[in-house]
Amino acid sequence: MASSVYHVALGIILNLTEPDLGCPEIPNLWEKLRADHRPVPERQLQCPECMASQPDCPEWMFLTERDGIRFASHFSGRDDHPSSSNESDKHKAFKARIARAAEQGGFSVVVEDRAADGRRRTDVLVKGAGDLLVGHEVQLSYAALPTVRKRTRLARADGISPLWTTTDRTRDFINQVPWALTDDAPWRHIYEGRELQVRGGVRALEMERCDIRNPRPCPIRQPGKCGGLHGKWVPKRAYLLDDLVRDTAAGEYVPVIIPGKRVHFRWWVRAVDRDRYADSAGGLLTEDLVRRRSSGAELTQTQAPRPVDLECRYGQDSGFRSPPAVDQEDGSEVDASVVTVPAEWESRPLPPIRRGVCGHGTGPCGAMPARLYPCGWRCDAHSPGVLRSTGKLS
Repeated sequence: MASSVYHVALGIILNLTEPDLGCPEIPNLWEKLRADHRPVPERQLQCPECMASQPDCPEWMFLTERDGIRFASHFSGRDDHPSSSNESDKHKAFKARIARAAEQGGFSVVVEDRAADGRRRTDVLVKGAGDLLVGHEVQLSYAALPTVRKRTRLARADGISPLWTTTDRTRDFINQVPWALTDDAPWRHIYEGRELQVRGGVRALEMERCDIRNPRPCPIRQPGKCGGLHGKWVPKRAYLLDDLVRDTAAGEYVPVIIPGKRVHFRWWVRAVDRDRYADSAGGLLTEDLVRRRSSGAELTQTQAPRPVDLECRYGQDSGFRSPPAVDQEDGSEVDASVVTVPAEWESRPLPPIRRGVCGHGTGPCGAMPARLYPCGWRCDAHSPGVLRSTGKLS
């Protein structure tokens, strides 16, 4: 890691310890350089010492910021996406498993799909209902978060909904891109179709009664209980990877961004749960909106300015140690009390029957006629009262 880097196009050495990089005539230069997502050699950043000692063999560098410290690192030149010859047996087994699950659901599949310009390569591209495209990326080994985000942007630019699958709950791309956490297993078990449970990345919107039996504070009456129903996001239980592959291709499960206190949660949820949450929350966050908010945040500068350092330390022990990996997914419930059914709504007389269609279930039900409840159109068999009595209200 280095604190200085040579910018070929500008013809100057940038001091990364300075707030303005030692180049005050170009405002927000750091932000502009970090927003450059071209291949590293095209960004025109070189190691100053290597440039002086080996002018015919440039050493390209890329920029990073960690805990408020800016630095430049040598670029190894490896492809962002490993070639199929370097894939592990387990990686290949996951790809074959996902492709087979999609085909069994009646969907077409392209393994190792490549964009026409060669910039994007997707492990398994599933062509779903209508024009829906789901790009499955199996990431079992470490991948830098900027690389994952870059490949996610490339997929979205091609109209693909990416889904990153991992077996490691410490991966730092969890809740940064659409993801799913599955059981780990030997490659042969994965390939042969042994059961693989989804352990994270998929949630359900559950309604719970706000009464004295519920320890959660009421968002409406504090102190006290309102007697109504409040929502919460809970992990999807007893759900298999094969089902996730087919449900996302069918459009029954869709990606959603849920704002949290410290992180924006990115999950796969039922389309009906997403719509119900969106109606109550007044809309949904989008990736573009999250990106604009992040770019507008003020930079926290904790790095003390130092003189330009031209020494190349590539291959040396920097002394920097990353903190121990922590679980990015603890499976805890997440508040969704913005989805609330007040108690007085439940005590109202039944709404009149109209020529609506019941929207209950993932199907949905489709029965006619139906009544209009706060949760949507429901037939008598799927009315909130009936579902509550059977414990199936969701």
